[in-house]
Amino acid sequence: MSRFKGFPAHVEKHVGRVRGADSRSAGGRERAYNLVYCDHADGTHVTVLTSGLREHTAGAPLPQELLCTLRRDQEVYAKHLVGVVAELLTESQARVGYGALIMNDRILLPDTAIAGAMAAPHPYLGDEFDVLLDEGVPVLQLITLVPITRAESQLVARFGRDALYDRWEAQNTDLVDIYRDDAGSGQF
Repeated sequence: MSRFKGFPAHVEKHVGRVRGADSRSAGGRERAYNLVYCDHADGTHVTVLTSGLREHTAGAPLPQELLCTLRRDQEVYAKHLVGVVAELLTESQARVGYGALIMNDRILLPDTAIAGAMAAPHPYLGDEFDVLLDEGVPVLQLITLVPITRAESQLVARFGRDALYDRWEAQNTDLVDIYRDDAGSGQF
């Protein structure tokens, strides 16, 4: 039996019903993972996550899967962000850790200020979500991709990620809305 056998139930318990998945050959190109779509119980959010990336995150303390949670009407952006970062990791045979910035040199999500993502624990789910256990032993780490702007990434580079988290908290930033105000703009 696979040590990841509890993954589907874990996902559904924390982020909602699995609605479907893109095959590994979606879009005319073979990928090393599936993209899975989950509908949150609140009906207003969706999570897009990888399944199979764990086979390609060599060197990580735990195998990894990526995800992004956004508002339901922003699902295409969650899919794009997760797909771009997953491709980057599989092509470079790399992995990410919490606090890592994955930035593009220009806007990554059209019609937004989002230029990349920060790898983090899920900002709205409890700690029990971020690591899948098998008989009490950690077997899989779930890395949430929080969309960020260029100015927010510069704030992290200059003052550390806690400065960005403090700013998000002070501004009551909705991290699942890609059209939110840029918390990195203004005075540092």
